Amino acid sequence: MSEEVSELDTTENPVLKRKEKKPGIIYLNYIPRYMNVVKVRDYFSDFGEVRRIYLKPDRPPKRGKPSKFFSEGWVEFASRKIAKRVAESLNNSQVGGRRNTPYFDALWSIRYLPKFQWSQLHEREAYQKAEARQRMRAEIAQTKREINFYSRAVDMEKRRRKRDKDRENTIEMDNVQLPLQAEPLEISPEDNKDDREKNIAKSFFI
Repeated sequence: MSEEVSELDTTENPVLKRKEKKPGIIYLNYIPRYMNVVKVRDYFSDFGEVRRIYLKPDRPPKRGKPSKFFSEGWVEFASRKIAKRVAESLNNSQVGGRRNTPYFDALWSIRYLPKFQWSQLHEREAYQKAEARQRMRAEIAQTKREINFYSRAVDMEKRRRKRDKDRENTIEMDNVQLPLQAEPLEISPEDNKDDREKNIAKSFFI
């Protein structure tokens, strides 16, 4: 009976090994500040074989400069069992490590993804990039519409002010009073005679 059990164990072990080789992926909802791919690999390698790691940059990196901060990440273990155990044991736990590290007091937020495959991550990234491009195009179009609306409003305001100014100038011109012309004085014949006599008298004394 014991021989049958030992034979049964030897036949099932390769199956268990094949199952153990199926990879498992965990999702890191939060990446502690100043922790990069190398540090994440060193950290999780203590729990099992780590195959691949992807950390999403917190913002688009500048050309030629690697990202320093990351918003989320995915870690692929060689074993699903190990990946599930890591997620269950480390979720909401302190990152720890050396006390002088900036992420010593940070807490992990980890979730095991039972049906997630690494190829889906690339599809997700491609979808997010396409969605980001579409959102950027929509924002640019919205900005252009706002600029055009503002420009039209400014032009309308300028035209309104010009009309108001022209109307005020017209009203002022209408209210201007022209100076009254002096009426010609009526000179009587007697006044003309006196003037002639005065002029003749002046001529004798010149």
